[in-house]
Amino acid sequence: MQALPTEFCFEARKCIDTFFQEVFKACQQNNASRIKELLRYASEPNETNLGMKLRSDYGKGATSDELTKLFFEFYNIVRKNPHVSSNPLALCMYIKNFDKDKMSDLITNIIRQLLHKFTIAQCSLWNIPFTKTKHSIGYYWDYSNLSWKELWDNTLEIDSRNFLLVPKEIVRSRYVFNVESYIRQYILKNIQEEHLSKNSDMCITKEYSDGRKVLLPPTIKELYKKEVHDTVHKDYALQASFNNENSENIFVKEILSRISDGYGELSDTQLDEIVYKRNKISA
Repeated sequence: MQALPTEFCFEARKCIDTFFQEVFKACQQNNASRIKELLRYASEPNETNLGMKLRSDYGKGATSDELTKLFFEFYNIVRKNPHVSSNPLALCMYIKNFDKDKMSDLITNIIRQLLHKFTIAQCSLWNIPFTKTKHSIGYYWDYSNLSWKELWDNTLEIDSRNFLLVPKEIVRSRYVFNVESYIRQYILKNIQEEHLSKNSDMCITKEYSDGRKVLLPPTIKELYKKEVHDTVHKDYALQASFNNENSENIFVKEILSRISDGYGELSDTQLDEIVYKRNKISA
């Protein structure tokens, strides 16, 4: 989201960045009450119909206490190493039991006001009526005041349920800052280069029909089995970042560049498959 050159994404990035900066600042200050306050609106929002769970009357995302514990435990690890990136979204990928479902829930709540504004614009464009009375739409992150605020307004209501529309350009089937991609595409490739430079026992020499001989590193599959297979993957990735302070920065920079070129974007057909399959399950 944050790499896309649109006004919506520009505003969303400010919301998300300032929010997580506040979270990690509170961790640094060992301020449990501030963290609980920041993480109090983490429940699963049903208004977007993009959640991981079947539809329910109330969201069942992680509680404030659960997330506070996760963030504190994680920060007590990373605070000891000066080479961890300050990019808060990258840091989140290392947190155990904090994956795409919890991240999606939290980010939806953070940018709720932007989603509401987008919904208003689309309903106006297509002449879709809003409710005649104002309702509480929930809480959103106000980056100007670094606090949560309750949003009251007319809503898009269908069958007595409120809905928020989401720009298609920001919908992804998975969180792009994920440990598996980081390990396979960046960490293990660095290890391949190390094996080549040392001509290790895992390298092989391939001879071509024209007589050329080329030294080849172990494959990613071989390295994954040797290095990663029996480890906790988030711990492995975090330790690799400790050992190589540039690897995470390169990963973040390249992922953002790929996002700006449409990386992970879903086609209309893919979105239809996701939406209609979910509707079928929820029925």
